[in-house]
Amino acid sequence: MANKIVSVERRGSEKRAPASIELKGAGLKYRLFTDRQTTLKGHFLSMFLGGRRRPSEFWALRGVDVAIRAGEVVGVIGANGSGKSTLLRVMAGILEPSEGTISVEGAVRPLLDLSGVLNGDLTGRENTYLYSALNRIGRQETDELIPGIVEFAEIGPFFDVPLKTYSSGMIARLAFALATQRKPDILLLDEVLAVGDERFQQKSYFRMQKLIEKGSLVVIVSHNLQFVQQTCTRAILLSGGHLVADGPPADIIGRYRRSA
Repeated sequence: MANKIVSVERRGSEKRAPASIELKGAGLKYRLFTDRQTTLKGHFLSMFLGGRRRPSEFWALRGVDVAIRAGEVVGVIGANGSGKSTLLRVMAGILEPSEGTISVEGAVRPLLDLSGVLNGDLTGRENTYLYSALNRIGRQETDELIPGIVEFAEIGPFFDVPLKTYSSGMIARLAFALATQRKPDILLLDEVLAVGDERFQQKSYFRMQKLIEKGSLVVIVSHNLQFVQQTCTRAILLSGGHLVADGPPADIIGRYRRSA
């Protein structure tokens, strides 16, 4: 039976409904093309005579059911290749599922790849205005937000020099400050805080606590299990593209460690 997308529904914050993400039976399939010729003669014929490459299927996610509501901080854990980053990209709308349904209420601010969020040739200030424009934040409001962004990111005079002179930690601090200085409906983080030091992670923890008190929804992919246990209200465990456990962080982390 052919796989089918039942529905993909995304609504921005103009609806004023509480933020939420819900996936039902969500899966993402890649088609991989491999050359099955194994002999030198076979490779020659395939290359010069137009031999066929047969596609195979790889499911990066399969049958994922999860519902996340406003006020939750959900940690996504699992081994490398388990589908954690893929799940966040599906939630963000960067990838569309091959099957199942996904419904998103609220505007999404993803911090999944810092090189894709910020431009190394622009200064911190220029990146701030660019980021605001992309997220429909006016210049006057951006001007009002800048002092808080600079203070939280702790980059001082580097705010007016190109990002290519920043350390990875400075870039992460600026990116996180940009995404959270104005309350997001939905914040998706993929190992962004891993490059920050312990003090910055503590600052980020308190910032996220304030966000969830205001009704934000936060999803974090991280290999830092201590940070997940301290920061998250809930955790989900992925293995081989399947969601295998969902519950209190301490319980899910314990299950992950026992299975490692």
